[in-house]
Amino acid sequence: MKDISRIFLMLVFSALVAVFLSACGESGGTSTIIGGTPGGGGTPGGGAGFFGTLKWSSEMSGVAGDLFISSPAIVPDGTIYIGSGNFLEAFNPDGTLKWKYETGGAIIASPAVGQDGTIYIGSADRQLYAITPKGTLKWVFPTRDDLSPSPAIASDGTIYISGKELDLTILCPTGTPVVQLSTFYAVNPNGTLKWRTTLSGTVKSSPAIASDGTIYIGSDGDIQADRLNPCDEKSIFPASDADPFSPVNGHLYAFNPDGTLKWDFKALGAVSSSPAIGSDGTIYVGSDYPLHAYGTSKDKLISVGSVTIGYCYAISPTGTMKWIADLFGNVRSSPAIGPDGTIYVGSIKNDVFALTPEGLIKWQFPTRDDVNSSPAISSDGTIYIGSNDKSLYALNPDGTEKLRFDAGGSVNSSPSIGPDGTIYFASTDGKLYALFGAKGLAESPWPKFRHDIKNTGRK
Repeated sequence: MKDISRIFLMLVFSALVAVFLSACGESGGTSTIIGGTPGGGGTPGGGAGFFGTLKWSSEMSGVAGDLFISSPAIVPDGTIYIGSGNFLEAFNPDGTLKWKYETGGAIIASPAVGQDGTIYIGSADRQLYAITPKGTLKWVFPTRDDLSPSPAIASDGTIYISGKELDLTILCPTGTPVVQLSTFYAVNPNGTLKWRTTLSGTVKSSPAIASDGTIYIGSDGDIQADRLNPCDEKSIFPASDADPFSPVNGHLYAFNPDGTLKWDFKALGAVSSSPAIGSDGTIYVGSDYPLHAYGTSKDKLISVGSVTIGYCYAISPTGTMKWIADLFGNVRSSPAIGPDGTIYVGSIKNDVFALTPEGLIKWQFPTRDDVNSSPAISSDGTIYIGSNDKSLYALNPDGTEKLRFDAGGSVNSSPSIGPDGTIYFASTDGKLYALFGAKGLAESPWPKFRHDIKNTGRK
C-alpha cells in the first residue's frame, strides 16, 4: 500500500513539473514565447507573470504605416510617455491611457523628461513642445525644422534638439550651390532660444551630453556644404578622419555648452545613429556605408555604394578615432554599453553585435531582418533589442538567445526597462507592449538609448 501511495505521489509531482516547464518555455532554455499571458491575460491590469511574457498591450493613436520608433520614457510614479502618430501619449503602469496631447505633425522622436517632470518632444510640425505631467501645454518653441530626432536635457535644464531645415539654403550669391542643412538648437527651460547653429546635411541623430557638458550629434553631411569652399566648384572635398583616402560622407559634431564648435569628426558614412558615451569619455556611434569616393581629383566625387558595409566608431573626447569596426551593413542603431565595457549595437545586416572595448567583434546574433532598434541592458546582463522581423529579443551576455517575444509588427522602437524590470516598447502594429522582466536597468555608463529611463540623453 505504501508503494502504491509513493508511486501516486511521484506521478502527481511529475505532472506538476511538466506543466511548470511548459508554461516557462523549458527551464533556462532559448524559448520562443508568442504573446504569452500567464497572470496578465494581455490586458491592462494583469498580475504577476513569467519572465518575458505579456503583462499588457495597449493601442496607441498612430495609424497603419506609421514608423512607431519612439522609445518610451518612464517617470518615478510609473507613467510611461511615448510618441504615436501626431500624439504624445501618457500611459498608467497598468496600461490604461492617462492622457494624450495632439501636435500638428507626426512624432517619431522619443520624449525626454526634465527634473520638474516637464516632458519635451519635437514634432514634424516644426515645433518643440514642453508638456506638463498633466498633459497640458507649458510652452512651444517654433523652428523651421522637421524635429524627428529626440531632445536631450542638460543638468542646467537646457534642451538640445536638431532637425532638417525644410527650406533648402542657397549658400552663394551666384545661386548655383543649393544644399541641405540642419539646425541645432539650445533652448532655455522657459522656452526661449539660448543659441542655434547650422549643421551640414540632414540630422536624424539625437544629441548626447557628456559629464563635462559637451554635446555630441551626428549628421549625414551634404556634398556641396562639405566642400572647403561651398561656392567654388573646384574646391576640394576634405578627407574622412577615418580614412585619408576617402572623402567625408557624414559628421559627428562636438559642441561646447555655449554653442561653439569643439571639433567635427568627418565620418565615412551618414551618421544617423545617436552617440553613447563610455566611462572614460569615449564616444561610440554608428554610420552608414560611404555614398561617395574621390574621383580623378579631390574636387570630384564618384557615387559608390554597398549593402555589406557599415561602421561603429570609437572616438576620443578630443575628436580622434580610437578604432573603427565594420559591421557589414548600415549601423543606424545606437550603441549601449555594458558594465564591463562591452558595446552592443544592431546593424541592417540583420544582426546584433557585441564589441570589446578594443573594437573586436565578441559575438554576433542573427535576427531575421534589419535591426534599427537600440539595445537596453538590464542589471542581470540581459540585452533587449527589437528587429524588423517583428520580434523583441532577450539575449544573454554570451550572445545566446534567452527569449524571443513575437509582436504584431516590426520593432524599431528601442526598449526601455522600468525599475521593476518591466520591458516597454512599441511595434508597427500600433501597440505599446509591456513584458514581465526580472531586473531593472543596468548600472553602466550608457545602458540604453537616451541613456536613462527619462530619456535625458545625458551621462
